[in-house]
Amino acid sequence: MLQENQDQPATISELLEKVNSLEMRIGRIEEQLDAAVQGMGIIRSERNRPEQGDHTEFEERVVDKNLIESNIFEYGMTWFGSLVLLCGICFLSNFAKNYMNGTLASLVGYLAVAGVFFLAWYIRNSYSHLSFMLNLCAHLLVYYITLRLYFFTGNPVIPVKGVVVALLLVAIAVQCYFAIKRNSELMAVIAILLTFATALFTDSTVVALPLMILTSAFSVFFLIRYGWWRLMLTSMIFVYLSQIIWLLNNPIMGHVFGTPSVDSYNLVSLFAYGLIYSLIPMIKQKGKFPDSVYSTTILMNGISFTVVLSLVIISCYLNSYVWIFAVISMLCLFYSIVLKYRITRIFDPAFYAIYSFMALSVAVYDYSKLPDAYWLLALQSLLVLSWALWFRSKIIVVMNTILFSGILGVYLAFYPSVDKVNIAFVITAFISARIINWKKERLTLQTEMIRNTYLIALFFIMLFALYHLVPPQYVALSWTAAAVFYFIMSLTLKLIKYRWMAIATVLVTGFYLFFVDLSHLETGYRVLAFLFLAVISLGASMYFTKKVRKKLHPGNE
Repeated sequence: MLQENQDQPATISELLEKVNSLEMRIGRIEEQLDAAVQGMGIIRSERNRPEQGDHTEFEERVVDKNLIESNIFEYGMTWFGSLVLLCGICFLSNFAKNYMNGTLASLVGYLAVAGVFFLAWYIRNSYSHLSFMLNLCAHLLVYYITLRLYFFTGNPVIPVKGVVVALLLVAIAVQCYFAIKRNSELMAVIAILLTFATALFTDSTVVALPLMILTSAFSVFFLIRYGWWRLMLTSMIFVYLSQIIWLLNNPIMGHVFGTPSVDSYNLVSLFAYGLIYSLIPMIKQKGKFPDSVYSTTILMNGISFTVVLSLVIISCYLNSYVWIFAVISMLCLFYSIVLKYRITRIFDPAFYAIYSFMALSVAVYDYSKLPDAYWLLALQSLLVLSWALWFRSKIIVVMNTILFSGILGVYLAFYPSVDKVNIAFVITAFISARIINWKKERLTLQTEMIRNTYLIALFFIMLFALYHLVPPQYVALSWTAAAVFYFIMSLTLKLIKYRWMAIATVLVTGFYLFFVDLSHLETGYRVLAFLFLAVISLGASMYFTKKVRKKLHPGNE
């Protein structure tokens, strides 16, 4: 017992020493945290107001102010300084030409560029981003100084344009090599843009158009090999823009702006661009670029191709372009079939099928002219719908419905009535509504909106067609016959929508009899029309009343 009592004070003193030591450690940690916080800015950002019961109202984000300043000086000032250096050496080259001959001035420019290359190499390990920017500027300066050997100067150093163009292409090829070596998409984009500029500077069809085609092909190759999708989209924008500039007589080289070029090679090159970029949906992604690149590329290519094609048609083929759109339609239709069986995406083959039918519509228009072309366009809608069934594509169905409604609206609003066109619209609207109702599961249609659109179109175009097809004294009788047809369809198919169409047709017929026919129709035709309409109305009323009673009271006769 005595020994235990002697050990107890020692144990307490040890515990006190440990507590003191722990407090000292906590104090040092707090000092270190305070020092760290003093060098950092704490930003309290209010988040979206939480629901009741959620106690998290704010979240702290710590932003290192030193890091922001470092980024500004390392990247922002590097870009600005490189731009200033680029302009400075360009001015130096131009200044040297005022006091030296062209050869010596160009040599001074190349020596200055060599100095930039050396500086970029020397600091490559210490300042990697600055080294990269200096390299980029040096490549641009090489292109600029080489360009001034022949172009945009009064006294060319090299009087042969072909030699300078070859030197420019060599400079661009070297830049592409370093872009691949350093895996720099930015350098490759600039090289592509310089190639398009060179194509326009040559001012020669046999050089410019093949060069633009080759550049487009290389951009797709870079997409396949390295996944450089930004490069590909940039090349697509600028190849079509360069083609537009070329079609407008290449005003960059001092030609009269807006005078269309009538060179037939414009159409060949345009088809080449469209075909090259149309290969992108066939490329396997392999994680190199986002999935959205496929749809973006298809839409951009389709819109750009259409715009440039319109300019080509206006400048060269305004009198006859049916064969152009017929070829486009066949190619796109064939390619849509290929995509259907080669890829799993739905949008890609649907887009090419839609574009094919739009091209076919333009070909039909040029072949038959309006309004006679409307009956072919109406029947074409059935072809598009059958294609949508085969592809199981809701997109094609929706687009076809929009186009059908637009064509019908334009026809009714702006063109005189043509019987075969009216009949074609009636047939198309009726068959389309039946097909959509029959195959709506195959088309994955969740609503009745598309089918209702065709039924509404059928209702109005049926009245319009019969009004112009039969003699005036038989209009009411023909409309009553249409109501009978709707009643029969309702009974046969057990669909209430045809019944409502029949009732609406009866009401329109009655309105027409009272407010139109009574004023000019002969007595015999008037009696016949009224009796026929009355019999149909009363008979339909008796039949459906009996049918409803059977449903409500199935046990009664």
